[in-house]
Parts: sequence; C-alpha cells; structure tokens
Amino acid sequence: MAFLASNLVQNIYDELGQVDPTFGLFNATGGSATTFINTNFANYENPPETDAFKNYLAIVVRDAGGASASPEGKWALVSAYADSTQTGTVATVTDAIASGDTIMLAKQDKFPLQQVLFAINRGLEFIGDVPENVNTSLTTVANQTEYSIPVAVKRGLKQVWIQGRTNDSNDNQWYPIYGFRRDPATGGTADTIYLPQLPQDRTIRLVYDGIHPTVSAYSDYINDYIHPKIAVSACIIKLLEWYNRQDANQDAQSYFLWLENEYRNRHLPMALAEHPIQKPRKHPKYAIFGKQIVDGVPEPIS
Repeated sequence: MAFLASNLVQNIYDELGQVDPTFGLFNATGGSATTFINTNFANYENPPETDAFKNYLAIVVRDAGGASASPEGKWALVSAYADSTQTGTVATVTDAIASGDTIMLAKQDKFPLQQVLFAINRGLEFIGDVPENVNTSLTTVANQTEYSIPVAVKRGLKQVWIQGRTNDSNDNQWYPIYGFRRDPATGGTADTIYLPQLPQDRTIRLVYDGIHPTVSAYSDYINDYIHPKIAVSACIIKLLEWYNRQDANQDAQSYFLWLENEYRNRHLPMALAEHPIQKPRKHPKYAIFGKQIVDGVPEPIS
C-alpha cells in the first residue's frame, strides 16, 4: 500500500500529541463535502462545546467503503462546530463525508499544516538522495553517440538502459548499457553522456538517485524505498528544530526540546538500522559478451 503525504501528516500530528485523546479520532455518523457529523458526541459525559474544533485540521483517515475512495486522505480546516447538531464545518473535501468515515482532528496552534509540509520537504531532503528515480525523456538518434542528460539526473546517475522492443508497451525488453562515460558540466547545465551507436527511436532509461519530489498535496507519494518510520522521524526532527528555535515557546526548554533529541539520537538511527534504504548499484564498467542484435532489436540480457 502506498504511503502518501496524508499518511505522513497524520503520523506526525499523532506522534507530537496534537490529536485530542477524547475527540480527535472518531467515525462520522454523516456529513457532506463541507461538514462532518458525529452524533455520538452527544453521549459523552462532557461533550465538545460550540466551536471546540475551530481552526483544527480535519483529515479523512479512512473511507468507510474500504476502497480508499475520495475523500480518504483529504484535509481541510474546521471553521465552525455546532454542539446542538454535533456538526463541524470545513473547507470542501470535494466528496461527501459519509457515515463510518474515520476523521482525525489535529490542533493547529503549535504546528500549522503549512509548517508541517515545509518540514516534510526538509526532512525528506535531510534523509539524502532517494533511489530508483527514472527518467525516460531521451530517445536514440541515428548516427549519434552524445546526449545531454537532464540536470536533475546528473548528480546521481547510476544506470543507463536502452529499450529493446518498441512495438509493445508492456514488453520493452530493456537492456543495460555498460561502460558509458560522461562529461560533467557546472552551473546548472546538462552533462553530456557518451553511448555506443544504437538503433534509432529507442527510449533511453536513466536510473538515478535524486532529491525527493516536493510534497504539497495530500495525495503526493512518499518514495517507496523510504520506510514510514524513517520519513516520520526525519520530518519531526525538522519540524521541532523550527519550533524549538522560537524564543516565545517555553516548551522549547522542556518537552519538545527533549523530543527533538530523542528523534535525532534514537528514533531516526534505529529506523535507518532496521529499514535501510536500498539503492541501486552503478552499472559496472565492462561489457557483457555473447548478446546480439537481431532484425534491429537488441537481444535482452536475462
């Protein structure tokens, strides 16, 4: 199952104690694209009062249908809460919140969503380059051995593959190119890569380690090679660095300062030890003999 930005945001708020233990996680009894309803709140000994959740972040943790359908994962700020009807008003989550949908309410006073997203991007950068990024923007040209590779690829290029079959999108028969060399360029310009003379109109597949794509929307993917424990720990470190630098925060001298050190010195190292990020090896600088091109189609390497 994919680990999305929404899952990461939920875990961060939960780990930092920003989800109310009494009202912060519940199954809705109804709602719409702009409201959630939980009539069960009326049965609590001390039910939430009007505007109890104002300015909280409401996140649809799970769609009751179990098929991850919208609005699962979506979030919106709460603008009002009416205790008479147990109804919260939110900015639209596009599709209706239905009975049985699981809702999380996260406080925004210490860690507002935009700062959490900023810390997520800094945390993913803090982890280092992520593996198995693929670029397929280049195509072989007749009588050409020199190609300019995209700037995003240049720093972490690991492997070069050539499309072996062009008439079947589900059977490309990729085969590796060994011994390629490159001329580095600086100043944000593209490197030149030198390849053997190859059949024309074949897609070149570049595999590289690179910076994690920017995360901004609930549905953005977190790289599958990064275990959720690693992502959560790294992002919390960056979020607490920001929080603890604020002189006005008395907590910075106590709990959250201690927690930052815990994640930096214990949680993240343990997560990296338990779930190391596996990166692809570079192609060796030698050729594999015994393969041939038949009718213009390179024989795939098994």
